Amino acid sequence: MMLKRNYIYTVCFCLAMLVFGGCKNAQEQGVRRIEAILQQNAEDIVFGNETAKHTIFLYASYNCQYCRYLFSRTFPGLKENYLDKGLVKVVLKFVDFGEDPQTQYALKAASCIYRHGNYHKFHELLLADPAIVASEKFRALVDDIMAENTDIAQCVLSKPDSDFLKNNLKEFREHQFTGTPTMVINKHVYTGFVSFEKIDAIIKKEFEM
Repeated sequence: MMLKRNYIYTVCFCLAMLVFGGCKNAQEQGVRRIEAILQQNAEDIVFGNETAKHTIFLYASYNCQYCRYLFSRTFPGLKENYLDKGLVKVVLKFVDFGEDPQTQYALKAASCIYRHGNYHKFHELLLADPAIVASEKFRALVDDIMAENTDIAQCVLSKPDSDFLKNNLKEFREHQFTGTPTMVINKHVYTGFVSFEKIDAIIKKEFEM
C-alpha cells in the first residue's frame, strides 16, 4: 500500500512539474514576431479613432472567456488612456472555431450593427451573455433592429454569415496563431489575457510612447 501511495505521489509530482515547466518555458520563449502586414477589413470592428496612428489587431470571440475578461477588465484602461485620446485603435477580427450557425449569425449581425448603427449596446449584451445567441429572444432583437434600420437589414441579409469569418479563421491559421485572444502589436504576437498594466507597458515599448 505504501509503495502504491509513493508511486501515485511521484506521478502527480512529475505531472505538476510538466505543467509548471511548460508555463515557465512559454514565458522564456518571449513574444513571436510575424513578417506579414495585417490589413483592416470592412467587416472588422474598430474601437477608438479610425485615424489613430497606431493599430492593435485583436482576434477574439464572445464565446471565449479570456476574451471577455480582456474586454471587461483591460479595455476600460485602454479606452481611457489610448483609444479616447486617438493614440491607438483596436481592430477586432472575429474568430469562430466551431462554425455554429447561431454564433456566425450573431457575429455577422454585430459587424453590420457596428457599421450602420449603435454597436455599444449590442457589444455589451454579447459580453454579458454570449449564450443568448441561441435564443428566440435574440433573433427577435435582431429582427427589431433590422426593422428600424434598413442598412443593417440589407447588410445582415446579404452574403452568407460565414464568408468573412472563414477569411478571418484562414488568416488566423496562416499566421499560426494558437488561441484567443490574440493581439498583434507592431508585428509582435501576444496570446491570452493581458492585464491593462501589462498592455500599457507593451504599448509604450512597441510604439515608443
